[in-house]
Amino acid sequence: MERYRYIAKRLLTAIPTFLGITILVYVVASLAPSSPLEILFNDPYATAEEMARKSKELGLDQPVIIQYIRWLVQLVQGNMGMSIRTNGQVLDMILERIGPTLILTGSAMALTIIIALPLGIMSAYKPYSGWDYISSGLSFIGSAMPNFFAGLVLIYFFCIKVKLFPTSGMYDSSGVRTWPMFFHHLVLPAVVLAIQQIGSLIRQCRGSMLEVLQDDYVRTARAKGLHEPSVLVRHALRNAWIPLVSWFGMQIPFLIGGAVVTEQIFGWPGLGSLMVQSINARDYPVIMGITVVIAIVVLLGNLLVDLVYGLLDPRIRYD
Repeated sequence: MERYRYIAKRLLTAIPTFLGITILVYVVASLAPSSPLEILFNDPYATAEEMARKSKELGLDQPVIIQYIRWLVQLVQGNMGMSIRTNGQVLDMILERIGPTLILTGSAMALTIIIALPLGIMSAYKPYSGWDYISSGLSFIGSAMPNFFAGLVLIYFFCIKVKLFPTSGMYDSSGVRTWPMFFHHLVLPAVVLAIQQIGSLIRQCRGSMLEVLQDDYVRTARAKGLHEPSVLVRHALRNAWIPLVSWFGMQIPFLIGGAVVTEQIFGWPGLGSLMVQSINARDYPVIMGITVVIAIVVLLGNLLVDLVYGLLDPRIRYD
């Protein structure tokens, strides 16, 4: 019961945060130098009467606060509105693009865990060794390398020079769609999106494990004659998970932000590339629809992290 009250309290406190995010994004979008009508009527023969009629039809003649309230009322009713650029339903456009983005971010996170956790654990297990210096070097390079730079470098070497991977898209231009072709296109974007996360997780895992390996219960486990893999996994890593779970929660916004750049570089048809297209076209309904999805994912992700704390450490209370 205590946990359910905590969840209800967190969801209630998330409402002002959600409203603040959407208000900020709407106001910033409205302050852009050009309006949707200027881009929509990119025609020297468009008349002022046509633009005025379209502005009234879209509600763009109203003050920004009135436009936001109208959008919010529609959202509460389950309607994300119509795209100014395509005249399609915003919800349908998001549902079409959210799958590729989830696959890309999920693959990047899985790759991060598979590579970074063993490197971080071994770096803490043998500090100031050759293994530690290599892991720390990879951590430094990965954390400092921007996604766009990593993407351009990998495209140059693996797509242009070696011609091992395709440069863009989810499938080849032949029209044939197979799973091997899909995974072939997925490799480079997932690697690029994971590079910074790998560097950050190696550093976080090393610090958490170094702290835990100095505790008395680890020395006691070794004194009992337990094998080192058992000491590292069952005792040390299990108690080092809480800082790592915090790291996973904080990486959600960075993953989404990195996906925007990565999808644009590799032509990946996800929410990130849709967001860039919508910003260029000043397509306010689509921008706000994607903002809603991202805000919900981040808020629920942070709530899930707090709940996982209680599962990892029974001493934590939901007060």
